[in-house]
This record gives sequence, structure tokens and C-alpha cells, in this order.
Amino acid sequence: MSIRRNPLIAAVLALGVVGTVVPAAFAQPAPRPGPERSLNRHMDGRVAFLKAELKITPQQQPAFDAYTRVLRQNADEMDAVMKKRRDARAADTDRKPPTAIEQMERRAEATKLAASQTQRSLDAFKTLYSQLSDEQKKAADELMTRRGRGGLPHRRT
Repeated sequence: MSIRRNPLIAAVLALGVVGTVVPAAFAQPAPRPGPERSLNRHMDGRVAFLKAELKITPQQQPAFDAYTRVLRQNADEMDAVMKKRRDARAADTDRKPPTAIEQMERRAEATKLAASQTQRSLDAFKTLYSQLSDEQKKAADELMTRRGRGGLPHRRT
């Protein structure tokens, strides 16, 4: 399987290697998570895929597990934030459009959360990356490079 041609690889890393957890991290556009949807809903598959693509050895498993705990923590945290926002919208019967200040405050909160999650992921990934072989590092580097500046890779048709 060619790493360059597999959008699922990019999706896995979009979720975790950079650390931000957003719906755009999935290979196909996903609907916004609702009460029954969670950013963690396909996490086991993503983790298994990443483990297989990086060919994680038993010696590397503890660092890989620590990294995947961070991925799950980030997804759980984002789920909680989105649930809080949904609940607040549902409870607000007199909804008015947000002011420019409110919009900027929301953006600032989202940016802080993304930065915090990215740093957590980076710290855990550095530990894992330091234990990877040159071949594994090359695969991880290729997966990250395909992602560009934090979005999905551009498809070549």
C-alpha cells in the first residue's frame, strides 16, 4: 500500500500527529458531531491503522500507547466543548446573533484549545518519534508532509 496514495493515512495523522481534533480530519467530509456523534467514534480504527503503517514494535508500544492516550484525551475534550456549545444553544430560546466581540472571543478560545492540544500531542509524539527506526521516521515524515499546513492533503487526480 502506498503511503502517498492513501488518504486514510492523512486522515489518521490529521487527527493526531498535529494534535488538533476537527471534523476535517476525516478522509471524507464528516457532518458536525451531534449528540450521538463523537470525534472518538472511529478512534480504534485510526489507532490500529497508524500502528500498522508505522510498524510499531513491542518495544515502542508504551510510547505509542501514551501518544494514543493523548489523541483520545484531545478528542474527548473537543467532544465536551462541542456538547457544551450545543447545550447552551438549545437552552437559549432568545438567541440573538453573536456580536463581533463574542465571535472573536469564541475564536480565541478555540485557538487556545487547539494550541494546548497540539502541544500535548507534540510532546507525546516526540517521545514516540525518538524511538522510531529511520524507516518508520520516513513513513511518519511522509504522512506529515502530505498534510500540508494542517489541512487535508491536496488530491492529485
